[in-house]
Amino acid sequence: MYRMDPDTDEFIIEISVDSYNEIFNGWDPSPVKRRDLDPEVIDFIESCADDIPLQYPVELHFYMPKDQRDEEKERLSIEGIRNNFAYTTALIRRSLSDIRKKTITYAVAAFVFLTLRYMSGPIVPTNILTTILIEGLSIGGWVFLWEAFSLLFFSGQETNNQLKQYLRLLEAKIIFKYQ
Repeated sequence: MYRMDPDTDEFIIEISVDSYNEIFNGWDPSPVKRRDLDPEVIDFIESCADDIPLQYPVELHFYMPKDQRDEEKERLSIEGIRNNFAYTTALIRRSLSDIRKKTITYAVAAFVFLTLRYMSGPIVPTNILTTILIEGLSIGGWVFLWEAFSLLFFSGQETNNQLKQYLRLLEAKIIFKYQ
């Protein structure tokens, strides 16, 4: 489905644009090297990168008309694309850090709730209010434990894969070809 560069054994993601400006978000007034990528371009790149297994490196080939060739704009565009990938990578790392903090918080809360539940069972007199409170501690503890488990193994894994994907894109060769 994707061509492979015979010299480097890297999969090639091909993007066709009519000008350098099509790569970047038209609503972003920042200078090119700090502009966000166009949402359609980033969606296309992410979609293609998802199709290619993570263990294989990729190259980004931007095709555009010959009359658009401008060495300075090309250099600035490459810098802008790399900056965008670097920024997204930093955001994903922050998200992973938040997931880890929440996981620890939920695990500690689960431990505290479940410990209180099992320690208070024989001590507390049995009536409807204490029974409800003890069962609430048990349910709350298991809910917190499930949430910690869910964050660690589901959300964390998905975010970690996204980080690997963006690190691969950050390291990708960016080549402009003119036709």
